[in-house]
Amino acid sequence: MPHLGFLMALLALIAGVLILIKPRLLNYVVAIYLIVVGVLGLIGGSGGFSPGAVLAIVAGILILAAPGILNFVVAIYLIVVGVMGLVSIQAVVALVAGIIILVKPRMLNYIVAIYLIVVGLLGLI
Repeated sequence: MPHLGFLMALLALIAGVLILIKPRLLNYVVAIYLIVVGVLGLIGGSGGFSPGAVLAIVAGILILAAPGILNFVVAIYLIVVGVMGLVSIQAVVALVAGIIILVKPRMLNYIVAIYLIVVGLLGLI
């Protein structure tokens, strides 16, 4: 079975490309991505409570329940993930992406797609 990090990176890469190809699916792709990443994080975690995984699941459910707040949910999720893990490149990218979404909400599709592709590529390297 492939390594969990590899699966999550591949999932991010696929989600990012899918958003670029089909922008209308943004809400569903992001919500499903977050829920799957959260579940994988809980299942494949070190056996303890994972706040990042729970946050991902909650964000995914919020996006499905209230698609109109997608910008805020994604921005806050990325900022929190960035602050929680500021020692990694991926965390810094998340923090910057979250801030850009708050400042330029019309760029949401591109920012999320690029973020997911970068995270996917970083995970595969």
